[in-house]
Amino acid sequence: MDYKVIQYQREVLEKGAIKPLNLVHGDEEFLLRTLIEKLREKFGDNFTLAWGDETTLEDLYELSSEGSMFSAVTDKVVLLMHFDDFLKKLGRKKKSMESFLELLKSLKTTKLFAVVNRKLTSQELTREPFKTISVRGDVILADRLPPKRVKEIVRKKFEREAGGIEEPALELLVEMCQGNLMVLKHESEKLIAYSEGKKVTEEDVRKVCFPWESYNLFDFIDSFFEKDVERTLRVLRDAYVKGTPALQIIGMLSGYITKLYTVHELISEGERIDSALEKVGVKHQFAKVKFKKYLDSISKEKARELLELMYRLDYSVKVSFANPESALVKFTTDHLLH
Repeated sequence: MDYKVIQYQREVLEKGAIKPLNLVHGDEEFLLRTLIEKLREKFGDNFTLAWGDETTLEDLYELSSEGSMFSAVTDKVVLLMHFDDFLKKLGRKKKSMESFLELLKSLKTTKLFAVVNRKLTSQELTREPFKTISVRGDVILADRLPPKRVKEIVRKKFEREAGGIEEPALELLVEMCQGNLMVLKHESEKLIAYSEGKKVTEEDVRKVCFPWESYNLFDFIDSFFEKDVERTLRVLRDAYVKGTPALQIIGMLSGYITKLYTVHELISEGERIDSALEKVGVKHQFAKVKFKKYLDSISKEKARELLELMYRLDYSVKVSFANPESALVKFTTDHLLH
């Protein structure tokens, strides 16, 4: 059955009638993050968050095994982010898809939520494995809300947690955040703290909030290697506000630094630059142009130093339990300012 996220939470999740197969698609990050948090609260130790680019079919078989023996909840939820990346890793071999479909059909106490961070077309939903999920489970759309509904949500938040908000201030705030609920949540909380219980004015919005620009992680990589301090920190802020895990950014950055150092090493051994790039998987012409720019700005010695610092960053987060967001900001500023 097809649902909108809010409708699904009210009609299915709250009643505990979750099916083993669930497909979540759409580009509204706030609604998606809200669904994830509600699932995490409901299932506790029996909730697992996995990433499609890191998960294999064998991993999914293991994740789908019985829930925690220490939990009173018998059902288990596996939420697989970036499901389209998982499908790319699965490949186009008929046997691989058949094995995956068999797994999907065998699920009972495990509830799988496959997440695609864009709205799928009607045609895509007729292809496997989306077809099997659609027929046997629920399809949940996390689509952008209409502007009127967005304003209503923001207005109610200010009425609940502050002294309200003037209409011109509300219009300006929604416009500055481009209607993005994740960004609006972040900026609204700043305004509520600033207002100290008073009604928020248009002047308050101009003082406290910044116009929001949308970035992706490739913008972060570009600005990091180009040593653009202001832009790099803006991209990081945007990523955090939209709910992108710092560990995902760290993993991506680590991969790029490793490739840069490897290419420098190959070139020093006499390898041609294009050949060296292809050996580390950089084959598209546009990507090669980008990497050549990075190579010009990051020397072999600097790449090696960054590798060592990345190891320390990873250790501090995974062993010493440092806050990933703060640790990444410090790592980034240390690189950019030296």
